[in-house]
Amino acid sequence: MREITIAVIGDIHAERERLDRVLARLAPHEAELVLLVGDIAVDPPWNEPARSAERAAHDESMREMIGRVRERLGPHIVFVPGNHDLADPPPGLPAVNCDRRIVESVGMRIAGLGGAGPGRFGFPYEWEEADVSRVLDELASGPGLLDIALFHAPPNDCRLDLTKRGDHVGSAAVRRFVARARPPLFVCGHIHEAWSVEQVEGITCLNAGSLGPPHGQDIGWVVRASASGATSIRSIRADAEGTVTETDWI
Repeated sequence: MREITIAVIGDIHAERERLDRVLARLAPHEAELVLLVGDIAVDPPWNEPARSAERAAHDESMREMIGRVRERLGPHIVFVPGNHDLADPPPGLPAVNCDRRIVESVGMRIAGLGGAGPGRFGFPYEWEEADVSRVLDELASGPGLLDIALFHAPPNDCRLDLTKRGDHVGSAAVRRFVARARPPLFVCGHIHEAWSVEQVEGITCLNAGSLGPPHGQDIGWVVRASASGATSIRSIRADAEGTVTETDWI
């Protein structure tokens, strides 16, 4: 397969002004595929009964954020909902939800997993390791080879799941999936301060970071990749004064 350009955006958390700045910096790279790692919209009601009755603001925010991405970066957008999003996004979004399934976009086979675990704190979309292990076993054993894994939660015991407190809070089930399925490129978010690129189980893994609090920043990523994996990964980030730094990770 030919090499393509992929734009990756971390946890947006409905930070529209910051998102617009990130999109403006990514747009000149003319990405053919956009990956959103989750935590896209404003939080829905956390009270379970209220989520059905009062989810309108969350759904509208999800439409707005993804609409902004589509307007600036094009139509080929694949996403997973994060732990702050609802597990059942609103219908009619101009993007493909790959949560717990494999989809194909611009010739890439992408496996997805939304939500987060194993810790449970009352966020709208959380899971237990045992539950997600069964899902990931099915994804890893599906027909054909994967090109990309797009997850919200990172694998455990690496830089990508390390909090400011020094705790590793990622998922062992996700790490087992990386080792078994061996997608050439793994993309995640969730742990805002752990944005980085690392080889995990011999696989190139990217935590895209966050636009929203805590530890939010103006950051976007440009990846050049084929079915064999990423040939380059570049972060484009701006500090509080607007000074832009571009860093090549591979």
